[in-house]
Amino acid sequence: MEPKQDEILSSIDRKLSLLVHLEAYNLVRQMTIIEGAPILKRIGLESSEIAAVFDTTSATIQVKLSQAKKKPSKK
Repeated sequence: MEPKQDEILSSIDRKLSLLVHLEAYNLVRQMTIIEGAPILKRIGLESSEIAAVFDTTSATIQVKLSQAKKKPSKK
């Protein structure tokens, strides 16, 4: 019996999501949340996805993103 197309697409989606999270983690692994969260937000990750990368909650990410906006950049 062949898997249904929806099942195949769902499996592909899960695997791609895992790859995105692994790459996001690799990008920010030595950064604080305040440093890394804005970068991940700019590349299109949702707060819940950023929270998964940093092993925290979406609410924490929202606070840290707000704090990062207020913090002057080091250019």
